[in-house]
Amino acid sequence: MGETRDERYFFQLYGLKAEPPAKLNRALAQAIQSMHRSVYSESARELTAAELEVLGASGADAHEHTDLPDPMGAYAAEFAAILETSLSTSAAAKRLGVHNVRIRQLIGDGTLYAVQLDGRWRIPAFQLGRKKLVPNIGEVNKVIDRELDAVSVLRWYTTPEPELETPDGEVLSPLAWLKRGLPTDRLVRIACEL
Repeated sequence: MGETRDERYFFQLYGLKAEPPAKLNRALAQAIQSMHRSVYSESARELTAAELEVLGASGADAHEHTDLPDPMGAYAAEFAAILETSLSTSAAAKRLGVHNVRIRQLIGDGTLYAVQLDGRWRIPAFQLGRKKLVPNIGEVNKVIDRELDAVSVLRWYTTPEPELETPDGEVLSPLAWLKRGLPTDRLVRIACEL
């Protein structure tokens, strides 16, 4: 069954290639395999009768709501999209007009955020402009905890941050702040606290 025109534009809107299903499914499988194994069951089954009574008395509902999105599924889908749109070290080197060794140096010193899977580095594309890094993103990347996962890093970079308010009252995401070339001192301080 072929992909519809609307589906193709949907994927392009999110930075995915026009023929994503097979590649995206592979990326999704890789994302799921790389996740920490979590087995979770219905929370009401994990609680004692006394604990359920206390929760009930407080107005909390310990029973599952099957209409809520699965947080692990959403995470896996976001991670798969990051993998699908990320660049290899050679592709990043070509895009930036540098040698592969320079890309590995940038990853090594923390200037370039990268994810290592199966012994290979993947560089999330949000850090790159057409032929250069987003201005001053290296300063921020250097202070971000290297243990943070790619989904958390991307969400932080793309979520409006109340402390990043422009003089005209616009609240920007860290990525938008950097793309506008605004001072990084406040942003670096925020990134240190992640």
